[in-house]
Amino acid sequence: MFASFKIAAVAAASATLALGAGAASAEDFVSNGRTMEVRHGDLDLSKADQQAVLRSRIARAASRVCMSTDLSAYTACRSKAIAHVQPGMKAAIARADSGERYAEARPVEPRAVVGN
Repeated sequence: MFASFKIAAVAAASATLALGAGAASAEDFVSNGRTMEVRHGDLDLSKADQQAVLRSRIARAASRVCMSTDLSAYTACRSKAIAHVQPGMKAAIARADSGERYAEARPVEPRAVVGN
């Protein structure tokens, strides 16, 4: 069983509004419907190098769902998508650090929707 996060891009309008607000925040999240699943069940998230692999997968997925010819909209969308998945990623890492195996505890795959 693979654990996964779902990356969702946000609408261009909210991405543009976020530029004036500075840092990305989860409260500004509005999905535009484009998503990509990021699997991490094959990673040992108790190890720093494996956490880096997960962060890289999330960054690549955010880049793909936020594709735009408008660089500022792309950058804002990508930042918000990554920020939106951070709580779920941190929880998965905390579970791994504590030795808890979420996949063994529940037969349903954990999902976090990430969007910018």
